[in-house]
Amino acid sequence: MTDRRQPWTIGWLVALVVVSTLTSAWIAVRRHRVEEMARRVELCMDWREGALFAQRIGLAEADYLERLRDAGITSIALDEDTLGSLQASGDVLMFRASEAAAVSNATPELLSAAMGITAFSGGHTVVVPLTSDATAFLADRLPLRLQGGPSLVTMLSGQTSTFIVGLPLEEARNINLGPRPSVLTKITAAGLRIVVRFTNYPGVSEKWIESMVGLTVPAHKVDSVVFSGTEVLGYPALTAVTARALGRAGIVCGSIEFQAQAGENQIVQAADYSIVRVHSITRGEVDRGLSIQTMVDRYVRAARERNIRVMYMRPIMKQIDARALPELNDALIREVASGLQKAGFTLGAARPLGQADPGLAPTLVVVVGIAAGCVMLLNAIWKLTFPISAGLVAVAAAGFAALSAFGRVDLAKQAAALAAAIAYPSLSAFVLLSSFPTSWPTNSADVAERRFGWARVAVVKFIVASALSLVGGLMLAGCLTSLAFMMKARQFMGVKLMHVAPMLFLLTAYWKYVYRRDEETLTASARRALSSPILVWHAVAVGVVAAAGLIYIVRTGNTSVLPVGVPAWEQAMRSILERLLPVRPRTKEFLLGHPAFVIAAALCWAGDRIALLPLAALALIGQISLVNTFAHLHTPIAVTITRVSVGAGLGLAIGLAVAGVFVAIYRALRPSAGRSPGREG
Repeated sequence: MTDRRQPWTIGWLVALVVVSTLTSAWIAVRRHRVEEMARRVELCMDWREGALFAQRIGLAEADYLERLRDAGITSIALDEDTLGSLQASGDVLMFRASEAAAVSNATPELLSAAMGITAFSGGHTVVVPLTSDATAFLADRLPLRLQGGPSLVTMLSGQTSTFIVGLPLEEARNINLGPRPSVLTKITAAGLRIVVRFTNYPGVSEKWIESMVGLTVPAHKVDSVVFSGTEVLGYPALTAVTARALGRAGIVCGSIEFQAQAGENQIVQAADYSIVRVHSITRGEVDRGLSIQTMVDRYVRAARERNIRVMYMRPIMKQIDARALPELNDALIREVASGLQKAGFTLGAARPLGQADPGLAPTLVVVVGIAAGCVMLLNAIWKLTFPISAGLVAVAAAGFAALSAFGRVDLAKQAAALAAAIAYPSLSAFVLLSSFPTSWPTNSADVAERRFGWARVAVVKFIVASALSLVGGLMLAGCLTSLAFMMKARQFMGVKLMHVAPMLFLLTAYWKYVYRRDEETLTASARRALSSPILVWHAVAVGVVAAAGLIYIVRTGNTSVLPVGVPAWEQAMRSILERLLPVRPRTKEFLLGHPAFVIAAALCWAGDRIALLPLAALALIGQISLVNTFAHLHTPIAVTITRVSVGAGLGLAIGLAVAGVFVAIYRALRPSAGRSPGREG
């Protein structure tokens, strides 16, 4: 790839890439330190389901809370009470106004109020608190909650308060009232923290939002919120009010993994992305009978590989082995706690990550290196002169600076990251297909070279190509390093394009080093290709490649267009690898792309074009995937580097083993096979 006639064109570009790589490495080290400072994980139990579990096994709530704390639970997720939940717990009596006469006969204390209640239509709901705690709670919350509608009438009959709500019974049950102070006090007394779960509703008022946040602090250990349902509190008109109230109270927002909530982005942005990420195993998944080990693995993996710091847990309600339910639940909590501690985490209240954004100056240095890589790619095709290459780098740097100056920093960083994601794996295609400057050995002293030269060529090319991809990945991550991406509030937008564009450069490299005859122009080569006859196997091959390409594209990116899942054999293999290796490598790297690279390099050494292009395409998938791994900024950088290193080492070993068999068969079929003096690219 080096053009000795134009040393300045390559030499200064390489120098820029080295400086940019060192800067990217510094950013990665800085990010690693930030990630290492947030190693505290919070185990959070859902209170509504937990209280139901305690009731089923005949355990008092106070004893249950103590048992959770001793097992390792750090906090309790407390939903708002509703009229329906108060009715289910036996704290209130609810019935239609039209049923008042019948109910009063069964409930003597309502007898004197029955006459007044029957004056209301059947579209009203009567709520009668049965405890002093419920009476105080309803008297405090119902008037504020129903301010502005529906109607609320309070009737007193001796020591009994009766609330008449202008809604049918079915709708009245859904009225949320906030977390009950008595429950907050009970959880706090057990030495547990509280994660409140606020619920949004149509017509929510600013006064209600302020009262909800004020209800939880400072008397109780409430320092985080995980919104319930599909919307954050205050959405759509009063999201900013919620954000300000949470900020003043010092309450951290928890973002639930894989669950989008309307308005969450506004809350997260207002908090400057100082949030915690939450992983939850749903009620349906728990009830399907997941094993304890499976759940433990999921929670530990979420903390280790995705910077999740709150583990949202639910009790096991069904028997999954011979142990009793209380023992099963204790075992789940203790094993999750033990697994996290073995992975290097401590248990306690989760705290947001610190800011890791390096600032614009270091990012600009990284951008210059990305521009240099892009120019090196163009030079591999067209042999640029020094003035042209210098001008292109300068234009790229100026463009980034201009976008940043006009307030489009995010766009500038995304564009630079995409350029790195395309340019560096594309350079690896030229490394793979370029002629290797060696000759087929003819004397006895070169027997080892004759027998194992392919391995030397394959290893050298693989190391160079993977180093280029690693540099591209570090630069991509360097551009995007910030809390917004580390918390997955923003995502790299060029995933699909980065998987497709390098394939076009692969075709260019194939044309330059393999398909082209002498100094044939691209136009002449295209004319020759178009005039070639098309056979049936050509059409079949195109169809197979198209189908494989569709699956390849569908399984990449942040979203999938088609429901292409992971096959059972791959899931089983992933599970085994997770237990055997420090970090599971990506399948398309170690089992597909990297072995294909070694085999393709062996084909280049042998001077054979058969299957070279499809193997080179598979090889490039491995290099693209290596770079793409760095785009997952919610994964700790140490895990990312370990993953690509393990994948490269394992893939190289598999590739050498498979290529060795291939070369032996190839040599047996074609004894005269070997390399003639190659053309240096």
